Amino acid sequence: MESAFVVTNGLGVKVARHGSVTMKLGGGKGGGRPWKIGGVGRRSSFGSGNGGSGMNAGGGSDGISGKGGNRSSGGSGDAGAGSNPLVALWAAYNSLLESQPILTKGLTSLVGFAVGDALAQKYLGDGDFKVDRLLRMAAFGALFHGPTGHYFYGFLDRLIVGTEPLKVVSKVAIDQILWAPIFGICFFGILGAMEGKSFKEIKAKIENDLVTAVTTSWKVWPLAHAINFRFIPTEQRLLYINAIQIGYNVFLSIIGNATVPEKSAA
Repeated sequence: MESAFVVTNGLGVKVARHGSVTMKLGGGKGGGRPWKIGGVGRRSSFGSGNGGSGMNAGGGSDGISGKGGNRSSGGSGDAGAGSNPLVALWAAYNSLLESQPILTKGLTSLVGFAVGDALAQKYLGDGDFKVDRLLRMAAFGALFHGPTGHYFYGFLDRLIVGTEPLKVVSKVAIDQILWAPIFGICFFGILGAMEGKSFKEIKAKIENDLVTAVTTSWKVWPLAHAINFRFIPTEQRLLYINAIQIGYNVFLSIIGNATVPEKSAA
């Protein structure tokens, strides 16, 4: 059986060959000394790296891979992120955003409006918690705010592409000058319809409270949307908006459920 031994000093690699078996010795990236043994029908490698150590084994006639091989890895670093429940939850949410965007955004808004109303009732209410009111606000978030936000902000990002300052200002202006009044009318109208109010009562509510709702929006959303349109990806805008809107929804819950003065409803 032939045998040979070759040393290559330039790269610090040593190769030993004995018959059909080859051994390669050298330094690893992280300071370790990985070595490989390759021969007919098998290959095994062990090594150390930046985050820990790993082991690969596989069988095959070429000494590189085969169907019967097994692979196992161990170590620390990025691989440990998979055990973090918050990271896993974020990954699952983004996966749902990709596969079911409207449903996911609807559920996101449902949570945002429900939490906002719960906070309003608990800390600013009259002490009598109204479940039907909470359900109406949650339903509005799920059925209107989430789906319309998906289409509106998607349209806005297609209409004005980019995050340059002038484009961001243009988006904020469209949102607050055009969309905010439309949203307010829909908000009071849908809530009134769910409460069983007449068209006349809904009209009086809009006339009485729309200006307050819009001007309050102008105090909250221009800065929030400047950050939104500059830094937040399109698919995650509703999540960002609902995070901000939990506080704003406290205001919407109060004004949306406030009683209209008698002369305004007359």
